[in-house]
Amino acid sequence: MKNVIIVNDFDYVQGGASKVAIDTARLLKEQCNVVFFSAVSTNTEKIDGVEYISTGQYECLKDPNKLRGLFNGLYNFKSARILKKLLKKYDTKDTIVHVHGWTKALSSSIFRIAFKMKFNTVVTLHDYFTSCPNGGYFNYKTNKVCSQKAMSLSCAKCNCDSRNYMFKLYRLFRQWIQNHLVKVNKRLKYAIGISDLNIEVLKEKLPNAKIVKIQNPIELNLEYLFQETNDYFLYLGRVSKEKGVEIFADAITKCQKKGIVVGDGPELQRLKNKYPNIEFVGWKNKEEVNQYLKSARALIMPSLWYEGAPLTPLEAMSFGVPCIISKICSGREYITDNGFIFDPYDENDLIQKIELLEKNIVQFSQNSFEYIKQFDKSNYLNKLISFYNHML
Repeated sequence: MKNVIIVNDFDYVQGGASKVAIDTARLLKEQCNVVFFSAVSTNTEKIDGVEYISTGQYECLKDPNKLRGLFNGLYNFKSARILKKLLKKYDTKDTIVHVHGWTKALSSSIFRIAFKMKFNTVVTLHDYFTSCPNGGYFNYKTNKVCSQKAMSLSCAKCNCDSRNYMFKLYRLFRQWIQNHLVKVNKRLKYAIGISDLNIEVLKEKLPNAKIVKIQNPIELNLEYLFQETNDYFLYLGRVSKEKGVEIFADAITKCQKKGIVVGDGPELQRLKNKYPNIEFVGWKNKEEVNQYLKSARALIMPSLWYEGAPLTPLEAMSFGVPCIISKICSGREYITDNGFIFDPYDENDLIQKIELLEKNIVQFSQNSFEYIKQFDKSNYLNKLISFYNHML
């Protein structure tokens, strides 16, 4: 393996998938030639030693030309054309195409090019867009995990989208293109699962893919910082329905604890108005986020959907901050004797788990710090390179 083409909608940290894509490029640059291919680009977060190729486009839903954005979301011809030009420079025998995110700007057109040119292509399954039209197996109208079979008649009839039913129909058409024209679900031979739950949900939807579990890389602090005087409970992430932020705010209010929400999203203003006792600080950069994590008493992750393999709990534990995590999401796999798992649909369960955590907070903190030591970027890199070589 001599070359790796990292493919992601954004070449900057826009979310968890983008962060992993960038970290992967940073780790690989010492091992091989790395090219980062994206649609939406910025000049603020470039890695020395990595070549950047961008289509110079907008995120589809933020394109000033709405019609162009809609068409690019279905099939982005420009991204396909530029990727084809790039791949012509490389040999299929020693080059890997590693896809992280494609639904927000690049579209599934990038797969069609990679498949047609016979490049060994792998996808990290950060979400569920390989099979589910809205990418989360989540019904935004009922606030519950979706029970419909993806792309079935019942799925098509179900108004589960976070926006409206017309947008659900758009997503269905996009998924149909991905499944029946590009045939990602049938032609993809390799995938990386990032949690046991993530793999369990998707393995039947990718019948021809070899799926290997490789947990996401994280920054290890390795300096125990937790102070018993830390006084607030923290939510960190997107402020949207599927994240269960209201469950956090409600429990903290009833417990009469101090709560801070770090993040932005469509539910921010509504929850701000409803819970004036909770401090909503909005979006923060990485350094600011770390400061909030270092000073937290505990992190609460009340997610109502599966997630992929959330990084936030691991980042919290790297500072010695214990976590309380929803039993629905894959983050529950991180919990042993270092925190608690709770039922987000039982309004008293989170309150009880907060009280239990408080009884021996220092021990839970120490256990969290010990647990995190097994996660090391060198382990991620070694497993990734081994899998790349297996693909070739």
